[in-house]
Amino acid sequence: MLKSTINASVKKITLLLLSGVLLSIPTSCFAIKEKTSILPLVLIDTFGKWISDEPKISARMKIIYDESGGRNALNSPHVHFDGKIGIEVRGKTSQAFPKKQYGFEIQDDSGNDKDVSLLQLPAESDWILNGPYSDKTLMRNYLAYEFSNRMGRYTSRTKFVEVFLNDSGDTKIKQKHYVGVYLLMEKIKRGKNRVNIQSLKSTQEKPSEITGGYILKIDKIDLNDRYFLTDYRTRLIHVYPKGNQISAAQKAWIRNYMSAFESSLKAPDRGEYVEYIHTDTFIDHFIINELFRNIDGFRNSTYMYKDRNTKLKMGPIWDFNLSMGNAYFNNGWETDGWLIHTNPVPFWWDRLLTDENFKRKLVKRWRALRKDELTTSKLLEEIDRTAEYLSKAQSRNFERWPVLGVSVLGNPQSNPSTYEQEVHQLKTWLQDRLEWIDAHIGYLGQ
Repeated sequence: MLKSTINASVKKITLLLLSGVLLSIPTSCFAIKEKTSILPLVLIDTFGKWISDEPKISARMKIIYDESGGRNALNSPHVHFDGKIGIEVRGKTSQAFPKKQYGFEIQDDSGNDKDVSLLQLPAESDWILNGPYSDKTLMRNYLAYEFSNRMGRYTSRTKFVEVFLNDSGDTKIKQKHYVGVYLLMEKIKRGKNRVNIQSLKSTQEKPSEITGGYILKIDKIDLNDRYFLTDYRTRLIHVYPKGNQISAAQKAWIRNYMSAFESSLKAPDRGEYVEYIHTDTFIDHFIINELFRNIDGFRNSTYMYKDRNTKLKMGPIWDFNLSMGNAYFNNGWETDGWLIHTNPVPFWWDRLLTDENFKRKLVKRWRALRKDELTTSKLLEEIDRTAEYLSKAQSRNFERWPVLGVSVLGNPQSNPSTYEQEVHQLKTWLQDRLEWIDAHIGYLGQ
């Protein structure tokens, strides 16, 4: 059913693209009215080359950012970064959108990875430019990541930016190269400033080494992905070490560990699962995905990691553009009901939610968060603050991509015609969702 719905959606967006509804505005006839921004400006020049989905191509990136709080302009002397990058288109379904998503790595003059701090974020080489398109508030990913971090669970840190892309070979980047509001994000990877687990080389197979670190995910399969099936047919993709860099012994070890975890859930005394997982991370993962009703939650873009001599942890969370009411399939627009009862998710969650100890801890955690990090006022205030911060930039974004009031892939039937209405709809949805969970959290698993 889901597959047919998605296929129908893809056909729908294809028809819209062919009819011209969602076609990008030719840069030759586009020019933003206001020439400055409070957001940092990211300028990318590919020297006439087209950016594809692998391999990365060489390009030049400059970031304009006045750290004193002044406005940013193309001719500003406040150059925060200027250097070589490798860049590619990323994403799956989103590749059908005219506003593309990009992954890039910062490189030295020889083409090697180079760790650099961007916009006060910790230094690393790999980054993502996420371009909200079907999410017309432009902030769903930001909100999910922000509140996950406030809960104490590392999630990619982010910065809103406005991007200019010159892939036409013009000698100078101009206003006509504007491509909209983006979210600069940390790519999920192993590292002291990202997923902080031990490195694991293919030669490290001793009992004292082989237990970590690993990063796995549940997701759609890409061409170069390497994965395994547990004894219970759960498909898990190798993220770190990559499938072509992990030894046979390491593959066998992590597969056996995940199978043992699942066996513990199947056992009559399922409480043995606590020997394999860091329960609190599973609880927080459940809360953030259910709170925002992330349609991809639990079944796609679902990461987990295991450090050396520790238990398996869930996270970091990822990809919340189809959340907070912004989905017309799998009951994504509704504020009532549990997502795990509508999504085809691993059996782990049903088994965990019928364990009294797990449920008791989950309910206690939810109620504690509702008094602090996840109070209604803090959630709504952050939405208002972000909307105000984006107030001018969103106008430029929707001049470039005129989709307000237009249904694109994922959008429910209601399509407000203004940005302010989109934000209001988000706030209303979230308040209703909070009220429903407050009233039903004690009945989980029933």
